[in-house]
Amino acid sequence: MSDFTDVILLFSYLEDSVLQHIISQPCPPRRRTALQRIQVGQRGRAARALGRHPRGAECHVLAGTFNHLNTGKLRSTLQQLPWKCPHSVQLLLHNENDALFGMWILLDGHWLEVPIPRTTRRPADGHLHRTDCPDDEYQQP
Repeated sequence: MSDFTDVILLFSYLEDSVLQHIISQPCPPRRRTALQRIQVGQRGRAARALGRHPRGAECHVLAGTFNHLNTGKLRSTLQQLPWKCPHSVQLLLHNENDALFGMWILLDGHWLEVPIPRTTRRPADGHLHRTDCPDDEYQQP
């Protein structure tokens, strides 16, 4: 049975050494995916079509999808990296059973989940749930 989690990690463009550390790490055993760098602010037709100025990116963005990811271990590993600007680090996590991404920030050297309005984390399974939407919102009639 699958249990996929999408991960997006955003942080300051000043963190080149941390970026190199993350993308140079080998994938854990039995993992087919790793965090991949997403190009932000690319030059070209797509950037101009979206109204972006074709200059360099102001942040690093890494993303990946993992099956049976231990999110606590991921946060612990990322927390221990030598961040120059830890206040700029944001971690977005979305389990396949979550209604939306949860956002985590590094605050005083520890991860803190940012509360999202009208959203609760279910104690029984730990999944994010919207309080203003029915559970079966995606089911076809």
